[in-house]
Amino acid sequence: MRPWVLALVLLAAGTAPAQAAFDVAHLMRLLAESPSAQVPYVERKYSELLTGPVESSGTLVYRRPDIVEKNVTAPRPESYRIAGQELSVTRGGKERRIALASEPLLAAFAASLRGVLSGDAALLAHHYRLALAGTESDWKLEMTPLEDEVLRYVERIVVTGRAGRVAQIEVREASGDRSVLQVR
Repeated sequence: MRPWVLALVLLAAGTAPAQAAFDVAHLMRLLAESPSAQVPYVERKYSELLTGPVESSGTLVYRRPDIVEKNVTAPRPESYRIAGQELSVTRGGKERRIALASEPLLAAFAASLRGVLSGDAALLAHHYRLALAGTESDWKLEMTPLEDEVLRYVERIVVTGRAGRVAQIEVREASGDRSVLQVR
């Protein structure tokens, strides 16, 4: 084979179509295709003030298009429900409702959960700078708050998963404390 023909063959082989890049848009499509879900979770909260993590467990519920519930069963029953523009907290049989618009930190946190679970990149980008690493089978999405008021409390939120499934949500607080919620 002539050298220039071999060079053309090698060049053509090197320009074969590459696999589509795994980016935020691709991840959001995968997440948007995931159905509503109800899954058990374990959450550990770490603080420099404590000798060990504080653990809670229960069920995390997502119902399309925008309802997120965290039902804690241990160490004591309580529930959190984000629906529409409101957060409902139930403890000891008493319910408290909070308008998300009145609490920028809660609004940003609600947006992080809803945005990830629904695959809504625009909602996430409104509140966070997004950085994605990994592949479709093992990804990590870091969300850094854009608003100074939120940054005073939350350094970043790191979500990991596989394909369209969330495996873990870690909230790193500005104080150095953090919580890690693992979905089973």
